[in-house]
Amino acid sequence: MKTNPSKILAVLFSSVFLFSVSAVSAQNSDTGLSGSLETNHQNYFYKDPNKAFLLAFFPGFLIHGYGHFYADDNLMGNVLLTGEVFSVLSIGLGALIKSDTRTFSGGLLGNPSDANNTGNNLLWGGVIAFTGLWFIDMAHAPTAAKDYNDEHGLKPIAYFDQDRPTLALAYRF
Repeated sequence: MKTNPSKILAVLFSSVFLFSVSAVSAQNSDTGLSGSLETNHQNYFYKDPNKAFLLAFFPGFLIHGYGHFYADDNLMGNVLLTGEVFSVLSIGLGALIKSDTRTFSGGLLGNPSDANNTGNNLLWGGVIAFTGLWFIDMAHAPTAAKDYNDEHGLKPIAYFDQDRPTLALAYRF
């Protein structure tokens, strides 16, 4: 029996093509469970609540809301950052008024003692707002990270599931 090399090549190429199409469709299809752990880990990344706290602690001291930006809670991060800018402006304006009360006396601030009181109020109000917003960032950033994980159905890479340790693998192509 004589074999035709062109037929063998055609069968070989068609089988490779069909195999590659089925492999790609199987790779792109969902596991049947909408929002399964594997699918969510490929689309979203797990946000560690402890890391959110640590980011809110140190870089968050200089850039309020940093822990919330990590936890993908941009609205709260922007509110904290805007509050920090206003508190720093308040501290600067209060220090400026206190530095020379005679310059700012008269007009809206009245006599030098009123200017001194206004400078003190702006200065200490800014300090209180700055530290308060920093504490809010540290206190709420882990909760924001946990909410993000719960919303997307994410779990840490190693976790306990029904009292058995489970190891998940997340990768992206």
